[in-house]
Amino acid sequence: MTEPTETAATFHRIAEERRTIRAFLPDPVPPEVLDRCLDSALRAASSSNLQPWEFVILKDPEVRKQANAICFEQRGPQTAPVLLAIVTHRGTQKRHCRFILDTLQERGILRKSQQQYWGKLMPLIYAQGPCGILGIFKKAASRVTSLFRPMHNMLSRADLRVMTHKSTALAAATFMLALRAEGFDSCPMEGFDPWRARKLLKLPRGADVCMFLAIGKRAEKGLWWERILVPREWTVREL
Repeated sequence: MTEPTETAATFHRIAEERRTIRAFLPDPVPPEVLDRCLDSALRAASSSNLQPWEFVILKDPEVRKQANAICFEQRGPQTAPVLLAIVTHRGTQKRHCRFILDTLQERGILRKSQQQYWGKLMPLIYAQGPCGILGIFKKAASRVTSLFRPMHNMLSRADLRVMTHKSTALAAATFMLALRAEGFDSCPMEGFDPWRARKLLKLPRGADVCMFLAIGKRAEKGLWWERILVPREWTVREL
């Protein structure tokens, strides 16, 4: 039996220690710790490397008060010294595609295939047209094509929203593990008013709050119960 390396063992311990904490101590989170964790989160994998996320740190007391109300006055955000909104964007792809191409050009490694991918394919996949009609047509056409050969889902508006939320969730998970590695805890929340959240954060069209994240050190009763995992065979299989 192969034993884990020291690095692997450390990671598995951090994953085991990460829990959703419902109440926090008032101890502040040092800015340098938060910055290191954010830098790790920003290195997370994302679809086509488009990094459709934004981490909004809520510092203003009035904004925090409104955010607590939007999160239904849950104990986590009420007691946490730091509260973030993790936002997903569907409208940043043009800027990010251009940045990727410019960076590859500056590094002297830009290839024609990359120009085709980020310059033409990605804009086509993201395009939705008036009232999302083009997106619906693209999805239907790609589904018909897939009956005959493997075909990429050309993405309706709903598909695009799912894709950007998946990438943003990867960054959020990386962030939470980084916080635990630094000795801090977190509470991710999907229970909030999404419409008021968008208004509070002044989000543009095509942006949504993926989750709120309360951060701090766990209070004595911040952990409600021992972890409950469904049987492994329910969630892992071989084919």
